[in-house]
Amino acid sequence: DGQTVKACLQSLIGAQFSATFEAAALAAKAGVSGQVLLDVFSTSSAGCGVVNNALEKIIDRKFEGTGSHINTMHKDLTISMALGEALGVPLHTAGSAMQIFHAGKSKYPNGDNWVCTRVIEEIVGAELHRAVAP
Repeated sequence: DGQTVKACLQSLIGAQFSATFEAAALAAKAGVSGQVLLDVFSTSSAGCGVVNNALEKIIDRKFEGTGSHINTMHKDLTISMALGEALGVPLHTAGSAMQIFHAGKSKYPNGDNWVCTRVIEEIVGAELHRAVAP
């Protein structure tokens, strides 16, 4: 049914977001510019609308007011996790994504999905920007 398919979709999107957030923090810590990361991602098989849009928001430091509030993704992942529990299906990746979104929502309750990157960046002590600071 439609709700089940949506739960599957949101599980996948949550995983894509979370992987993007982690890759962004890793690139920042390594000194790679956000533009270089976006160029590589968007022209590789990893590039897709979800990943490219998230990375654009991250490198432009747009963490609020982008129309993708963290509460919605958190709610959707909660539904996905509940469905997995009800059906006895382990959702390892969605579970990890859920924890990343939970951390983002706890720290920045008014933020959009990409604000989860800020939480990871704060842990590693580096921020990803479009250009590397001189």
